Amino acid sequence: MVRRRYRQPSLLNRLMFRLSLHPIFNPMLEFPMPMSRRNVFVRTVAAACGDVAGAVAIAAVCAWLIEFAALGLFLSFLAWLVGALVALGLSQYVVHPAINAVLCDRKLDAAVDAIAPLWRQLRSTVARFIPDTAPS
Repeated sequence: MVRRRYRQPSLLNRLMFRLSLHPIFNPMLEFPMPMSRRNVFVRTVAAACGDVAGAVAIAAVCAWLIEFAALGLFLSFLAWLVGALVALGLSQYVVHPAINAVLCDRKLDAAVDAIAPLWRQLRSTVARFIPDTAPS
């Protein structure tokens, strides 16, 4: 009977294993349960609005900095470049994680369940005052 000695994995193998567990390389780790289309749509719209708001805020800061400091052409270019990088970082590390935390499936489903009776009541009230014009 041959006994084998246990060998520690190499540093490269350990790093590759750790990287394979990261959600960037394995997208199924980030969303273990299937989401409804409605929730995906709500999150997508919220993320797009957050990204646009962050980019506009950073652009306003860059424009103010360029006007206030009277920067030259090259420094103005650098300010816009740094602003673009800050906007991307803000989107990746602040806006998207905040949206994932705030708009989880449980909260979205609870919001829809809370609004559904109000929506039905509003539809029936509007239907009473505005006759249906569709041909019968």
